[in-house]
Amino acid sequence: MALNRLAAAAVAAMMLVSLTSEAQLSGTARDARSGAMGGCYLTDDTTRRVSVGYRQAFMLAAMADKGLTLLWPTARVGTIDAAYRYHGNADYHEHEAAVGYGLRVAPWLKVAVEARYVYAGTADAYYEPRHWLAGGAAVTASLGRRVDVTVAAGSRPWAAEKPWKARLQIASRPMVSILTVVEADWEERLRWRLGMEYSYRGMVYARAGLATNPAVATFGVGVKWRGLGVDLGAEVHRALGITPQTSLTLWF
Repeated sequence: MALNRLAAAAVAAMMLVSLTSEAQLSGTARDARSGAMGGCYLTDDTTRRVSVGYRQAFMLAAMADKGLTLLWPTARVGTIDAAYRYHGNADYHEHEAAVGYGLRVAPWLKVAVEARYVYAGTADAYYEPRHWLAGGAAVTASLGRRVDVTVAAGSRPWAAEKPWKARLQIASRPMVSILTVVEADWEERLRWRLGMEYSYRGMVYARAGLATNPAVATFGVGVKWRGLGVDLGAEVHRALGITPQTSLTLWF
């Protein structure tokens, strides 16, 4: 057990997690921005940035998510991202480390791959800790008129019956100040997500979203100033109540 924990800590330290949790009743977004838009997985990777985030599910046995994400696009190499996430409470915990690489192979086409390590354990000495390796890939096509379509698939080795997941996303900007995102996400079952963001002069943001299975309403605000961004978001679930989320992002 001690060896497994040491290995998990070493991998996490080397690879730096997304806020995506596989153990939650409802999906957890990578940061408060996407969380406020219904949990849509946003694909903006044009600027170097590092972000930290925190999400507290008070009604779900005080489960919390803490994450750190680093994204580094370069002109010649492509985009490299690394992330670390902790999910859990006093009785249960997950450590997740991910590293990804994206490359624009044409002005209208981008491909990306990702490797992920997940470690799960409990405070119960009789529970055997478990760990998994997972992978995924995504293709994004720009169709003009500020419309991007993304198709993604990945493995879920912790789920023996349905070890694969898939996602279809359509993101568009009908106006410079408005972003809309629609997703169809399939893991255990089909889940729809819808998010919208309005920006005022690229500095102040208002967001709202919806998700199904389970039904969740989301909303949030954000402020960006001189490369520093602060985002606040919340999910409203009929059984779990309000789950707040916050993230701090530095662009450079």
